[in-house]
Amino acid sequence: MKNWKSILVVAAVVAIAIPAVAQENAVLGVYFDLDATQNTAIDNGGVDVTHTAYVMVKDGEQMVGGAAFKLLLDPRILLTDVSYPYGFQYGEITGFGIEVGLNQPVIGYYGNPALIATLSLNTLNNLMDNAVIQILPNEKYTGITISDDMGHLREVPGVNGYLTIPVPDETTSWGSMKSLYND
Repeated sequence: MKNWKSILVVAAVVAIAIPAVAQENAVLGVYFDLDATQNTAIDNGGVDVTHTAYVMVKDGEQMVGGAAFKLLLDPRILLTDVSYPYGFQYGEITGFGIEVGLNQPVIGYYGNPALIATLSLNTLNNLMDNAVIQILPNEKYTGITISDDMGHLREVPGVNGYLTIPVPDETTSWGSMKSLYND
């Protein structure tokens, strides 16, 4: 009987310790997928092509109630639209910063990312390599900040997003190559 009690105590300690360690890994980042696994995108460019990115809390191991941050975009990227989950927003995402409060907190446990904002980006037919979408602190705060469902704030690191619009490959036919040598 004593062994079962020891096993239960160890299991309880591990169950409490895992979320505490995971909280230290929490970040607010720019991702190009809703699973928050891709912070770099290599997309085709062109006029009127919209690229979608997401600002998400990853590895929060908490109920996520909001965030405070700002974005700094590479000058070749134009932010055409921002949408937020239902709640309130105060400020400007690319100005002094934004505070986002979610009306319904998001479950951010066990690797579930929490959506804070959806970004619509246009590259205006610019070609670029690793153009940065940088997450910075809201100017009212000392760091990038997330909130739980009870309003407790904590600073987390930011994960920047990178967008690449490669130079298109030239397709050359054999006929056009031969014409270079035939006069």
